[in-house]
Amino acid sequence: MGISRVDTVSIPVSDQSLALSFYRDALGFELIRDHHADNHKRWIQLAPKGAETTISLVIPFGGMEAGSVQGLVVQTDDIHSTHSELSNRGVPLSEIVTIIGGRFATFADPDGNGWVLIEANSQMMA
Repeated sequence: MGISRVDTVSIPVSDQSLALSFYRDALGFELIRDHHADNHKRWIQLAPKGAETTISLVIPFGGMEAGSVQGLVVQTDDIHSTHSELSNRGVPLSEIVTIIGGRFATFADPDGNGWVLIEANSQMMA
């Protein structure tokens, strides 16, 4: 098969500048590209440091709604310190929950796009 990986996930947002501040400043994602094609089109692409898959912060298109993406998973090696650091940056995280061999907490961006922060052991990893 010709598909080799997930390259970019589009995150529909209502305000790209506000979303950029959240993902870059609060979550610590690295800005890869912020391109203004004209007054109405902007391509913002970010990723966690060292990640292969990126996200793009897009104005909704093709039936998307801002805040409609749910369940995207990001991984950490130390959920307690990451949870504390993100909380101190203003990210509203749930309490940490322990499940089969791992721990997780959830949070949302300003539009309500939902994320899962996970510290997984080898049994939980996909």
